Amino acid sequence: MSALQRIAAGWAALAVYRDSRVLAVVILGVASGLPAPLLAVNLSIWLADSGFSRSAVAAFGAVAAPYAVNFLWAPVFDRVRPPLLAGLGQRRGWLAILILALIAAVFGLARQDPGQGLAAMAAVAVVVAFVSASVDVVVDAYRIEIMDGPRMAAGSAAAIFGWHLGGTVIGGAGGLLLAARFGWPVAYMLLALVLCLPLLMVLAIREPEVPPQPPGTGSPRAWLREAVIEPLRRLTARPLWGEILAFIVLFKLGDAMLGRMSGVFYREMGFDYATIAEVGKIYGIGATLFGGIVGGAVLKSIGLGRGLFVAGVVMSLTNLLFAGLASDPGRPWFIAAVVGDGLTSGFAVVAFVAFLSRLCDAGHAATQYALLASIGNLARILMAGSAGWMVDRLGGDWQEFFIVTALLAVPGLAVLAHVLGRTRMGDGIFSRTNRKTS
Repeated sequence: MSALQRIAAGWAALAVYRDSRVLAVVILGVASGLPAPLLAVNLSIWLADSGFSRSAVAAFGAVAAPYAVNFLWAPVFDRVRPPLLAGLGQRRGWLAILILALIAAVFGLARQDPGQGLAAMAAVAVVVAFVSASVDVVVDAYRIEIMDGPRMAAGSAAAIFGWHLGGTVIGGAGGLLLAARFGWPVAYMLLALVLCLPLLMVLAIREPEVPPQPPGTGSPRAWLREAVIEPLRRLTARPLWGEILAFIVLFKLGDAMLGRMSGVFYREMGFDYATIAEVGKIYGIGATLFGGIVGGAVLKSIGLGRGLFVAGVVMSLTNLLFAGLASDPGRPWFIAAVVGDGLTSGFAVVAFVAFLSRLCDAGHAATQYALLASIGNLARILMAGSAGWMVDRLGGDWQEFFIVTALLAVPGLAVLAHVLGRTRMGDGIFSRTNRKTS
């Protein structure tokens, strides 16, 4: 193939992003991403600046536990008609209800004062996490069901784009700049209003067309079998299920630990809110989105299995850039670390989301994807909760901490290499049933 032909093929691969469904996924991704910094990095900075210790800040991250167990109530969104708004359809009706609830919950978090104690703030934060985790379930189900196989990687990239638009740019950088000017409570209130945009998108999009599911009007035991057991049986019947499960648990552990402590690390390195917002968010989001878009095209060229392995390797190596920043806390290292991490994380997340999505069946997408994502989230939340303790045990040596986070990628990559050595990715692993294409 000539160079001109390669360019033409690459341009043709990018044409998938012009699909109107991709835009819908981007805007809905804002609803998924925006709450993340309100419960993670920005909230960590708020607590650290309020005088709480590293260990306390890291432990507070346990409020995000609903993200790790949302599979427990995910069948509701597959099988129960949304109250009052059933006319919008199964996915759109639940999305409208949940986004309205999320707006109210974020307003409630804005009214909290960490100086008066963390108990009340933690309770409200758990509510935000619960509703946000539920939004994630339905957004993911909508994305999986509205996209056909050839567009799945593009849909995953669009979801990551929307997530970072809402989480990194609006909630992250925007939240920091708003907090610097107006304080954290007002910043959170203004960010809650941004969720009106995806709410309007819900009214504009069409409901996915999926094969009809059994009504589930029998006994509770029958409902449990149809809504929970059958979707999970389909997953566990796939080849190499044990190895796939181990990979989901281990992938991105080091990245999660880095992310949990990044805000505290930036502040200890002497960076102010404006610098963190500019470099840590704006530069980072540009790199992440570019990495995600390019990653979607790369996956189509080299395949999902090899793409996952390459993404995992380069993502772990870029953690070492933060070790360089710890030794030389200047702007050049800050930019290099954030851009490098963004590029590789964007690639890795698109690959991982596409991997999980291809394992799901239409009509069971909410339950199956929530379970798969929750397995990985639970491991990362539990491990990341010890990140502050680890930094303290290392005597505050951030260089050693980031080296450890890089090494944590090795077990997951070893499992993936084993899977790739046993079977070609796609032979049985990604065979999907009851799939409607468009």
